[in-house]
Amino acid sequence: MIEIKNIVFTNYEMNFIKCLLCFINYLLPLRLKYANESFVALEDNINQALITLDKDSKSYSRFKITKLILEENSQSTAHQLINYVIARYRAMGASSFYVVIDEKNADLLNMFKNELHFRHCGCEYLYKINSINTSYDLFLKPFKKDYLKETTIFYNDNINSFNRFLFKREEYQFLNNCKKYIFYNEEQNKIVGYFEVATKNNYDYYINFSIDFAYNIYLLDAIKFIYSKLSHKNKNFNLYIKIKDYFMNSKELLAILNENNMELVSKSQILAKDYLKQVKQDNLFKNAKIIFNDPTIA
Repeated sequence: MIEIKNIVFTNYEMNFIKCLLCFINYLLPLRLKYANESFVALEDNINQALITLDKDSKSYSRFKITKLILEENSQSTAHQLINYVIARYRAMGASSFYVVIDEKNADLLNMFKNELHFRHCGCEYLYKINSINTSYDLFLKPFKKDYLKETTIFYNDNINSFNRFLFKREEYQFLNNCKKYIFYNEEQNKIVGYFEVATKNNYDYYINFSIDFAYNIYLLDAIKFIYSKLSHKNKNFNLYIKIKDYFMNSKELLAILNENNMELVSKSQILAKDYLKQVKQDNLFKNAKIIFNDPTIA
């Protein structure tokens, strides 16, 4: 019989402080959870599978599956574990779940797409920035709260309309712990680029960004600027950049990186499962309430 538990209630080795923090996190509602959360599937008290979910950019309702560990021949157990966690989080208010899987991992792709019925909604390309000339003409400005509303609008407007519902951000999601910069056009007095640099180990750094279509050419300068900033504080580090094809200008950005011999590390598929349907803006009855709707035949 399969039993599913939060990792804090299993025999996984954790020190007292980490165990206490995980327990507190387990008790909190989704909005207040401050760390990722892991669940384990056990059979006869033996660990068979583990899954970890993390808030996507601090979202209250969108979660990313960041870890999945399976013992050999435990695929059916994985199904139970994933479905259990999704059902649990849905009951707490979550509406969207997604996972990023390297295209080389055919078995895992097959499991999520054909057995767990996640839908394909885009691709993510990961490039490594190796030796690069750090002379640049573009200076990015540090992100400030004054830019919060404008940045949110800019970021969301650059997402393809059919993916905007899943990947758009709210204002609070830009108040994360990443180092953030904006590319600001002083003449037009508007934001034309947003860049955030994330790391979990202070060694591997990842650039997530959005840039206006008309300013694609400045992507390399932005990379050089960020590389230079990191090199002032780190003797050794790795810098990566992600191109997500749900942004409208992703093809042009990929071409720029390829033309400049950037190292493609991986191409991954983004698979999602969401439970809210977008309401069309041109609905015949706007802001209408259902007063009476008898589905039976007269």
